[in-house]
Amino acid sequence: MIKKWYLSTPINGKTEKEIQEALQRGVDWVNNRGEEYHSPYNSANAEFTDGKVLDHKPIKMLSKAIAPMDSCDSVLFIGSYEELRKSRGCQVENNIANLYGLEVLTID
Repeated sequence: MIKKWYLSTPINGKTEKEIQEALQRGVDWVNNRGEEYHSPYNSANAEFTDGKVLDHKPIKMLSKAIAPMDSCDSVLFIGSYEELRKSRGCQVENNIANLYGLEVLTID
């Protein structure tokens, strides 16, 4: 069975380029396994200030991002342990994954 991975990376305080580079590492990881992915990040849903994401409505943005998690088998977190630990959005996604029995892996 081919797994479908939900890709997650911290975005708050990062530039579009930093976010895209992190997500590309996830895409490459999934593609190397011959599996599928869903990347929830959409720059149109993010608020940028001085070129970095500083969203004033983070719950709204997160709620849009997590909806497709329901069609995934697994969650791939992309980033260092410290980054992921500080990201409230990643913490919420991790809690959802654990509560609903999705496989969780992390790459840096």
